[in-house]
Amino acid sequence: MSIEIVDLNEEWQSSALAYLRRYPYRNAIPLSNVTQLRTRSTVVVAHSNGFVLGVASHYHDLPLLSLTFVAERGEALPTLLRGLHARVPALGSEAIIAVLPEQRMLQLAKWVTVENVEAELQMVVEPETLRPREHPNVRRLRPDDLPEMAELATLGGLVAWSPEAISHGPAFGAFVDDRLVAMAATRFATPDVVEIGNIVTHPAYRRRGFASGCTSALSQACFRLASRVYLMVMANNQIAFDSYRALGFWPAERFGFVQFRLRQE
Repeated sequence: MSIEIVDLNEEWQSSALAYLRRYPYRNAIPLSNVTQLRTRSTVVVAHSNGFVLGVASHYHDLPLLSLTFVAERGEALPTLLRGLHARVPALGSEAIIAVLPEQRMLQLAKWVTVENVEAELQMVVEPETLRPREHPNVRRLRPDDLPEMAELATLGGLVAWSPEAISHGPAFGAFVDDRLVAMAATRFATPDVVEIGNIVTHPAYRRRGFASGCTSALSQACFRLASRVYLMVMANNQIAFDSYRALGFWPAERFGFVQFRLRQE
């Protein structure tokens, strides 16, 4: 079977979306890169005789070099990786990270050198399952809150924080004496699914319900954008897991936070 690689364009947009929309939660990150984050992403499509076999993309605005892919026909993956590398040469010279369902991690491991894997859980919530937790100190964040958001992200050790978060969707923060002590923000918001993240509390204000209040308010705001909302949590973070379960999130699928390098041919 002959596999061709093309850049995503208007001709291929609808076919790529139809391919990805079959599994909105599992394909949420690729969906964001071909819709809301399209102008800041490099996206390639693998096809054979006009039928989509896979989609791979690189989002430029993360502080870490990353890629994501969907290739239900596994033979398309090495061609996708080569095509994306040709368009983003940095992928061949540095360590790359990806957040992938377990089955895709196994696919990827055949073609790259895996350096580290950490287990994550995709936890989802829908309007019928959310258990709202109101908090009087929580309000929606604004662009003028960005300096405090960045400071809190640093204190909380958020590795994927970007100030662009404020433009991707709603964000909520908890304040004590006019100081931002907790927040939750939108990573991306597509008509299909919303990922929330950057959930963090100042070390001096933990275990007081601030982050839960932010997450609850954010989830409700995101339901006005899409009916599917999720977040990612490290599988060994029992405290966070229990907190999200109390809000009505449930674990939908096991993912991996993978660090790897492309093999030199």
